[in-house]
Amino acid sequence: MKRSAIKVLLVILLIFLPVILHQAYRWMTALPDQITIAAGHPEGRYYSMALQLKDLLEEQLGTNVIVIQTKGSLENLALLRGGKADLGFYQPGAEYVLKGFQAAPEKADAPKQAESNRICFIANLYSQVVHVIVPVDSDIKRLADLKGHRIALGEQGSGDLAASLPLLKHAQIKLEEITPAYLSYEEIEEQFKQQQLDAAIMTVGIEAPVLHELLDTGKYRILEIPYIDALTRKETHFDEYEIPAGMFRRADLVVPPQDLQTVACGAHLLARESVSDDMVSGVTSIILHQDFSKQLQLNELIEGGNSFARDSQGFPLHAGADHIYNPELKPFLNSEFVEVTEGMRSFIVSMLIASYLLWRQIQKRREKAKEHKLDRYIRQLLAIENKQMKLDGNQHSDGPALQILLDEVTALRQENLKQFSAHELNEDRATDAFLEMCHALSDKINAKLLGWKIDRLGEKINRSPDS
Repeated sequence: MKRSAIKVLLVILLIFLPVILHQAYRWMTALPDQITIAAGHPEGRYYSMALQLKDLLEEQLGTNVIVIQTKGSLENLALLRGGKADLGFYQPGAEYVLKGFQAAPEKADAPKQAESNRICFIANLYSQVVHVIVPVDSDIKRLADLKGHRIALGEQGSGDLAASLPLLKHAQIKLEEITPAYLSYEEIEEQFKQQQLDAAIMTVGIEAPVLHELLDTGKYRILEIPYIDALTRKETHFDEYEIPAGMFRRADLVVPPQDLQTVACGAHLLARESVSDDMVSGVTSIILHQDFSKQLQLNELIEGGNSFARDSQGFPLHAGADHIYNPELKPFLNSEFVEVTEGMRSFIVSMLIASYLLWRQIQKRREKAKEHKLDRYIRQLLAIENKQMKLDGNQHSDGPALQILLDEVTALRQENLKQFSAHELNEDRATDAFLEMCHALSDKINAKLLGWKIDRLGEKINRSPDS
């Protein structure tokens, strides 16, 4: 009965196991209802890209998207690590350059973020080009002339500031030798108009609206950066970049008047490692689709494709993005599903092991019970053997007594055979030995019984009248 119950339980478990695993898989691979993107300043490309990504994610994946306005790369990274954002735009090298740097007036109010989340790379989107912009009539003709002037370096924690500081160092200009201004793009435009600003270092994509609005006026020009090779050798997050002539203005006072040498760094989209693989795969697919690139004029991404998108990774590649870049390496089972069902699989394996051990325990108890029965049968068999030892077959009464003992042995053997199945009899050596003992004792009794019958036959012959 117990064995049948265990079999039924195991069958039920096996029947419902696929259902349980399927439901667990659906639960684990379900996309989140809402995600948050740490973008940047509303006038920058990060923010416009975040809005475009928001529309596509809500349309294609049905996930609600919240876009957070930030001051730039460093704040985005802090929000990701603090678990307050799921995706975020980042300029490579920003954390390294800005680590420990802060303008004195803002130090006391610097927010502290818990860095408890591992950050992963999704894609490189475009090149953020360093533009050193000065008024067209300024006496600043080259980078070294920035000394002694009021220079906009970008907001605190922004990629602009992260690019401005190495550039000043490259020009051998100390921060104390200029008047730094930590301004937003809107503030830069306003202070240029009011002639309160001598120059601005802006690190944005060459398609950024703020850049075109400023330079298309014909009131500003861009400085060339000298010794590009030396700068890219020291600051490895920079690459050489050439701004084509007339990129921003092609009327009188062309901007720039000829191809201009500068540097650029990537614009990365990052995610917390804990963000769903399927969500990141969906984001990556949208980014790599040409519709997204064309709408945002990401020409480098259109031309370079996967190769450009994967360039300059400063963080480990997210598994969800890797599934898109390398679809042939995608595992059969979702990694999150495997991770979450690890506990379930361990539970199932433990249950199976416990069931097996329970079954073995029951088997042992049954074997002990069989041994107890055999002990009883053996004692009865020994009692019969002791009785037959007292009968030598010479007495007239020995025959009937031996026949009774032989019948008892036969009955004992039959009772034993009824207790155990053929499989158990084959597997159990104790029962086999008992049966052999029964056969041996039967042979002894039969031998004595045969002798007794011969003696009786001889007596009958001797008493015959013919003899």
